[in-house]
Amino acid sequence: FKTRRIEMATVVTAKFFPKPDKAEEMNDWFKNNLSDTKAYEGCQLIKGGYNKDTNEVILYEVWDSKEAHQKYVNWRVEIGDIPKLVESSTKEPEIVYHEEVY
Repeated sequence: FKTRRIEMATVVTAKFFPKPDKAEEMNDWFKNNLSDTKAYEGCQLIKGGYNKDTNEVILYEVWDSKEAHQKYVNWRVEIGDIPKLVESSTKEPEIVYHEEVY
């Protein structure tokens, strides 16, 4: 009986902090653009949520690897999307990588 090591994915949480007058615009941007993310190589899942009380947007993402996600983020920076999102925010987004365990 052989055990096979299964490569686990990388879970990513990305939290954004829109300026109060930019929250609706930011949420609309995510709704309209996350299909590109879903189609990006290495992306297994992406979901988003908005907390009105704290005015925070959170993305829950599952990627094949941290490197796949970083390649995607670099692409979003190159095409100008990340700089636009940061400009509409009160501070830099918080991106945290988690090792999938279940």
